[in-house]
Amino acid sequence: MNSISPAGSVDLAVTVDDLLIWDGVPLPTGYTRGSIVESMVKTLAEHQIRGVYGFAHTSPLEDDPGLRDTLEHWVDQGHHLGNHTHCHASLNWVSGKCYCDDIRRAEDAIGDLIERAPERYFRYTMDMSGESEAKRGEVEDFLRVNGYVNAPITAWFGDFAWIAPYYRATMNKDMATVEMLRQSYLQAALFQLRSHAAAARQIFGRDIPYIWLIHATPIAQDMLGAILAAFSQSGVRFTSLEHAMKDPAHLGMPRISPKFVNHLQRYALMQQVEMASPPQELIQTILDAAPVPGMESIPLYERVLRKMNDRAGGTYSWDWS
Repeated sequence: MNSISPAGSVDLAVTVDDLLIWDGVPLPTGYTRGSIVESMVKTLAEHQIRGVYGFAHTSPLEDDPGLRDTLEHWVDQGHHLGNHTHCHASLNWVSGKCYCDDIRRAEDAIGDLIERAPERYFRYTMDMSGESEAKRGEVEDFLRVNGYVNAPITAWFGDFAWIAPYYRATMNKDMATVEMLRQSYLQAALFQLRSHAAAARQIFGRDIPYIWLIHATPIAQDMLGAILAAFSQSGVRFTSLEHAMKDPAHLGMPRISPKFVNHLQRYALMQQVEMASPPQELIQTILDAAPVPGMESIPLYERVLRKMNDRAGGTYSWDWS
């Protein structure tokens, strides 16, 4: 398998966002928030990856307090929790004060579990750090005062796009489409890691220890092991988030952008570095796979995002283009 970097092996810290996946996300029969986390724990152990930070927004605990057992299990198995706000609303939608209050609500809910980690890490929801430097600065000041450090994302692969089609295909028992979605998910993870690594080498003149994101979804339950194996075969060395965070690339603050882009992509926008993306036709094929009336992908994701916004009392805005 082709190496991620022509320069040799690369270090990568696995992180998991939304251990309790967002309200409104449909789960196929046989999948639960608990089963997804349990499967990820087992898969990480099989690959000897320890001390992974999960960033869990806490609003699902309002509707089902028993879900705290899932977060406790994650920590009891040697992994860590970071703060990811309560409502999971984008900083673009709410004031800086509202966002900071939401961080505090998450702290109130799981602060005792966060304290069991070696470091107090926070992650901006969707890795979006607002549409103004002043607002981001307000949040960064709050984080500093409260002992948090932002742990940004420098490699992702848009894995949320597979949630709705995977649900439809699984519920329809359309195994040919299930397999297509699994393989495209795996290939997207590899493609996007190579794309992010290539951009990093242009921006920094070297590979950085990448902070990689995957969400706790049904397809992740089924495919995380295949992705980790493929990464290993492609020259990836798994490292801790603490190690990756020592790199200046993760401590710097690239110019803000209101777009749905991650930390490395903001550096790329700032320095006008082009990043390769999967063909739009492929993404559309994935989104449209296994159609079911009333369960179209983008409208479903729109409902999920609006629910986050409404819970936080924000002003919703999203660009799907």
